[in-house]
Amino acid sequence: MDDRQSKMLLALRQITENVSAQSSLNEAIALLVVSIRNATGADCCSLYLVDELGEYLTLAGTDGLDKKAVGKARLRLGEGLVGSVGQKQELLDLADAPSDPKFKYLPEVGEDKFFSFLGVPIIYQGELLGVLVIQSREKRQFGAVEESFLVTLSAQMSSIIAVSRASKEEDTDCVRRYRGEQGTGGIAIAKAVVWQPDVLLSDVTIQHTNEPYVQQELFHQTVFQLQTEMDLNTLHMNESGQKEAAFGYMSGYGSLLDDPTFQDEVDTEILANGMTASSAVKIVAERRLADLEGEDDHDRYLDLRDLSEIILSRLMNFTSHTSELSEEVILVVRNLPAAMVAEFKRYRVCGFVSMDSASNSHTAVLARDLGIPSVSGLFFDINSINGRNVIVDGMNAELLVDPSQSVVSEYRQLMTLDREQEDLFSKEKFEKGITLDGQRIEIKLNAGLSQEEMTNLPEQTDGVGLYRTEISFMLCKSFPSEAQQCQWYSSILKQFKGKSVTMRTLDVGGDKSLSYLPIEESNPLLGWRGVRITVDQPQILKTQLRAMILANKDHGNLEIMLPMVSRLSEVNIVKKILKDAVREISELSKQNIPMPKFGVMLEVPSVAYMMDELIKEVDFFSIGSNDLIQYLLAVDRGNPKVARFLDTFHPAVIRCLYYLCQKAGQAHKPIAVCGEIAANPLGALMLLSLGYTELSMNYSELSRIGYIVRRVNFKDLLELGKKALKLPHSEEIRQLYIDYAIAVGLDKVVTQNLVKRPADKIAN
Repeated sequence: MDDRQSKMLLALRQITENVSAQSSLNEAIALLVVSIRNATGADCCSLYLVDELGEYLTLAGTDGLDKKAVGKARLRLGEGLVGSVGQKQELLDLADAPSDPKFKYLPEVGEDKFFSFLGVPIIYQGELLGVLVIQSREKRQFGAVEESFLVTLSAQMSSIIAVSRASKEEDTDCVRRYRGEQGTGGIAIAKAVVWQPDVLLSDVTIQHTNEPYVQQELFHQTVFQLQTEMDLNTLHMNESGQKEAAFGYMSGYGSLLDDPTFQDEVDTEILANGMTASSAVKIVAERRLADLEGEDDHDRYLDLRDLSEIILSRLMNFTSHTSELSEEVILVVRNLPAAMVAEFKRYRVCGFVSMDSASNSHTAVLARDLGIPSVSGLFFDINSINGRNVIVDGMNAELLVDPSQSVVSEYRQLMTLDREQEDLFSKEKFEKGITLDGQRIEIKLNAGLSQEEMTNLPEQTDGVGLYRTEISFMLCKSFPSEAQQCQWYSSILKQFKGKSVTMRTLDVGGDKSLSYLPIEESNPLLGWRGVRITVDQPQILKTQLRAMILANKDHGNLEIMLPMVSRLSEVNIVKKILKDAVREISELSKQNIPMPKFGVMLEVPSVAYMMDELIKEVDFFSIGSNDLIQYLLAVDRGNPKVARFLDTFHPAVIRCLYYLCQKAGQAHKPIAVCGEIAANPLGALMLLSLGYTELSMNYSELSRIGYIVRRVNFKDLLELGKKALKLPHSEEIRQLYIDYAIAVGLDKVVTQNLVKRPADKIAN
């Protein structure tokens, strides 16, 4: 690295720090252009920003052009050199800019004395924010050093500009609409309350104690109190039918609270090193968080941090701000601990907004199952909306701040429409899924625990397409016995007698953990999970299979399915264990127990190339679309920077789904879809068009999807699928299904993103 590069690198750091410290966007821009001009030795530096509609680039700051043109001089996207850089989102380095055919002369800016031009786009999360330009009187290309400098600086400035623009003072006559990355539930209207943790790990100072045993007792009493509260919250959720929420709640915090190594490490810090209880928790938590830095399990990192801060709040005698709420509110947070979501109903929280994006996190799962409208993955000044009226639109992942009365009225009408739709769907909940041209579509339930408290549930479904056995394991303190498992499985097999119940073998690892089976991995989603664990621990698998077979002895409706299969050998190993289990139960009961139907989940892309071999070994297939799409597109669902790339309508996704359906159909093997795509109205239309006739989903979506199925023509959808398979872009594919939905009168049911928007002035 030569001296010039070294100086620019140093300048890069200084510019970033200095610009970040400015109190307003205008001050930051003024400092930025001066600093860049000095660092590069250019004769001019200018910054152009995109307007809210994305149509024009306006001169926002300059050091070298006429300052009177700031805020006035503008170019359409694609117009002139600056507009071309913005439109193509590509760097442009010219020695003689005026001679370029794309050059557009703006007399008001006074740039006729400059020849060299280097323009770099400023992009944040795929969205163009502006264009950064340096110019020189000399006819020369700037070269690699300046190009690298500007590209690096523009990347660092993008987040600063995004935050500054989002947090600037809003026009009081203008509704501010913020688009999030994920949304759940419907609509909530209330005042916003910003919540911050009572105690942050960084707030705790390290202190020593002369009474270590007193501090140890204080720590263990606090943990015991939290465990008791968690058990009560879990019980309340189970009793109210929110068992998926109970699972997420327990999997997030229960495994940490029950982790003996965490408590042992805290005890060591107290007894051996003389730390106070709060200091010991801080030391152990920060050490563990440091170990998790850079790993892919974002949920585990957040759970550990949140739980540690909750323990600290209890140790330091703080109480939650939410206990003071006396009216319904929308909670606004940077990151929301799942422990708070579990208590939302008690604290009158009707919706929540999270800066963090984690549609797959425990918090999002809890909110979804509790039916709380939410939006996550937003970018704005969190403190600017405290106490203001807001609307959470979970369907469209949007937050509206300071809506006018007409906007509120419009959204209240939408809430009424939602309720009317739910009533409409509910009236048909006992009807079968048959299309207008007579094609039978099986609509099954995704379940996780006994659903006995739900009246007439079997009559509302065609069976259980996915029974998540791991949820019951999550609610135990140790591996459940064969007898205990047999009782669980017998309950649901009896409830759905005469209809198939597909039980997935233990599926833990990844984002699902057992406190009594600790798994520490740097990349858990690609690690020891699903069938890999049970093949490595055959005694766990055999106990579960024996329990299933025993439970099925008097019912005969069991199907067994393996998760996360990636190799044929995994199927062969499990089949052998299953046959042994059937033989043992037959001998024990002195009955000839038949082999239950045996299938695999298609979640790992490699299995698409093994269908010919798998077809010979299994009775049926079920697609776990959540993981299949994630792996197919190499997108981490929990990573906010790439979550937008998780595209259900990606051409590769629909072609893969079509291929799998065709291969199974040619061999006359049933194939179903049990991921979230099956519960999405547009996704369900897409699956039908690819030939799928069995969909499985959570209870809340059964009646909606059934309603849609009874109003479409299967043969027409198959023709639509042929068109979709030829399209190269997901936007075109998605629009194809939207247009179909509108044509058959399902626009209000299917195309939720096309709901009529308020006519008020809205800024995005």
